[in-house]
Amino acid sequence: MLNLRWKKLLIMLMVLVFLTSSAVFAAPVHKNIFTDYSVSNAMEHLEILAGKDDAREAGTEGEHEAADYIANYFKSLGLEVERQIFDILLFKDLGSEITLIQPEIKVFEPKTFMFSPSTPEGGIQGELVYAGLGYPEDFEGKDFNGKIALIKRGAFTFYQKVQNAANAGAIGAIIFNNVDGIINGTLITPTDIPAAAITKADGEYLVDLINNGTVTVKMVVETVIKESYSQNIIGTKRAERGNGRIPETIVIGAHYDSVDTPGANDNGSGTVTLMEIARLMVDKKLAYDVKFVAFGAEEIGLVGSEVYVLDLYEKGEIDNIVAMINMDMVGVGDTLELKMAYEDTPTWVQEQFSASAEILGLNYNTGFSDRSDHANFEWFGIPTTFVAYGEDPYYHTDEDSLDKIDEENMYNAGTLVASVLYQMAKTPMPASEKGVKAKAAKLHSIVKGEKVFRE
Repeated sequence: MLNLRWKKLLIMLMVLVFLTSSAVFAAPVHKNIFTDYSVSNAMEHLEILAGKDDAREAGTEGEHEAADYIANYFKSLGLEVERQIFDILLFKDLGSEITLIQPEIKVFEPKTFMFSPSTPEGGIQGELVYAGLGYPEDFEGKDFNGKIALIKRGAFTFYQKVQNAANAGAIGAIIFNNVDGIINGTLITPTDIPAAAITKADGEYLVDLINNGTVTVKMVVETVIKESYSQNIIGTKRAERGNGRIPETIVIGAHYDSVDTPGANDNGSGTVTLMEIARLMVDKKLAYDVKFVAFGAEEIGLVGSEVYVLDLYEKGEIDNIVAMINMDMVGVGDTLELKMAYEDTPTWVQEQFSASAEILGLNYNTGFSDRSDHANFEWFGIPTTFVAYGEDPYYHTDEDSLDKIDEENMYNAGTLVASVLYQMAKTPMPASEKGVKAKAAKLHSIVKGEKVFRE
C-alpha cells in the first residue's frame, strides 16, 4: 500500500492529466488541494472530539463541548460563524434485559430502542404474543391486553409498530431483526410502552415456541429521557463579489454528534474532514457562497439538518441552495461509497463525484441511502452526494475508536470532496440543471411536522 507521501505525488500526476483532459467541469482542480490537505490536522481534531467513550451524544455536555470546539475553529479560520440552537429530548440508555420464563429459562441480550420509556421498577412480565410485522390488522383477533408483543422488523417504522402494540393493549414490545445481527434503532420520539430489539435468530426461536404453546417473558428497560438542546454550527465562506450577482450557496456538512460510543468514525471522521476542507477553502476565490455545517442531533433522527432546511424553507431561501455534500463515516471500510437519497433527485453533484473519483483512480460504489443528513436536502429537490466508506464492522459499538481509523481513507475522502467542492464552487450550475432542480423541488411538498421518517 502506498504511503500518503507517495500517494500525493501520484495524484498530482493524475491532476495534470485532469487539467488538460476533463470535459466534466468548466473550472480546473486547484492542484494544491492534494499537497496541502493534512490528515495529521484532521487526526489532531479527532483525538479531541473522539478521545473518550459516549463522546458526543445529542443533548449532552459532550455534544455541547464539541460544538464549541468546532465553532471556535471556524472562527479561527475567519469564517462567519452562526449557531442554530434547537430543543431536543436527551436520551440515555442505561440497559435492558429480556428473560424467557416459560416454557424454559433463557436470557437474551437485547438492544434498547432509542427513546423507549423505562419499564416500571422491577420490569414487566407477561405472555408473549406474536404480531407479525405489527400492522394494525396483525393485532386483530388476538388478546394483547397486559401482554408483550413480539414483532418482526420491516415495512414501516419502529415507532408505528410499537404504538400499534400499545393501542392493542400491550405493555411492552420486542422487535426482532429481519437480517442477521442486532438492531440499532430509534423510535424518533417516545412511545407509550417500552421497546427493545433482539436478533433475527432469537426472534425466530421465540416464534417457534409461541407456535407450540404459551410463552412468558420478563422485560426490563431502563432509560433517561429529558429536555435538552442541540445546535448546528454554520461557518460561511463568502463568494467573490463584483459581478452584481447575488451568489447562490453550496452546503457541505457532517454531523458531529455520536451514539454512546467514542464515535471516531461515526461521525468524528466526517466532522474533522469538514474542518480540514474549510481550512483549505478559506483563501480560495469562489463563485458561490459555501456553508460548512456541522449538524447536531443526527443520531436521533436527522434533527439538525431538518431544522436547517425547514428554517431555509420558512424564510423562502431554500431555492438558493444549489448543491449539498454530506460526509458521514469516511474513516473505516474497504469501499468508497457515493450515494444519493432518492432516485428522482437531480444527479448534477453525483456526476461530479463519479467523474472525479474515476480520474483519481478511486474504486467506488454508487447507490441510495436516506439514513444521513443529505436526505433532508433531497426532500426539496437539492442535488446531493453522500460520501462514506463501508462497511464499518465497529458501527455503533464501543470499538468505534481512534485506533480503527484508516488515514488513507481519510485522505481519499477529504481530497475528493475538497476537489469537487472547489470545482463546483468555481463553476456556475448549468441552466438546464437549475430547471431540473426546480421541477424536482415540486415533488417534495414538505411542511413542518409532516415529514415521514423511514425505518
